[in-house]
Amino acid sequence: MASPLRRKRPQRVTETEEYVAMLHRMIGALGVRLADDPAGLVHVEPLRDHLRDAMNTAIAINQEKPRGYSFGELAKILGVKRESVYERAVKGRALLAEARARLGVVSLREHRRARLDQAGLPDRRTAGEAR
Repeated sequence: MASPLRRKRPQRVTETEEYVAMLHRMIGALGVRLADDPAGLVHVEPLRDHLRDAMNTAIAINQEKPRGYSFGELAKILGVKRESVYERAVKGRALLAEARARLGVVSLREHRRARLDQAGLPDRRTAGEAR
């Protein structure tokens, strides 16, 4: 028996501001929870480091984009010096390289390219399709 066709619901787009508001609520709830379990405070520093790394990585990825913001523009947005943004981008690029190496993304791409070259075939996947 064939299943009935279901109409796909349009995917809801979550704006960055909504996502950040959710994170603020979660952090507030964490603070309340930690008041009852102070030993859980040991988890706060790694979260802070993770947030810092996410910011550095976001800056580095933005710099890789053809239409990304310049260091000067990012400095204005963040209210810091241009040099500070540059330092964050350097740290972000290092984090990205480390993550890519750890996950084997670079070696997987190289392996794919080598096999296609060996077979004498062109890569038909477009840049937007990279997975």
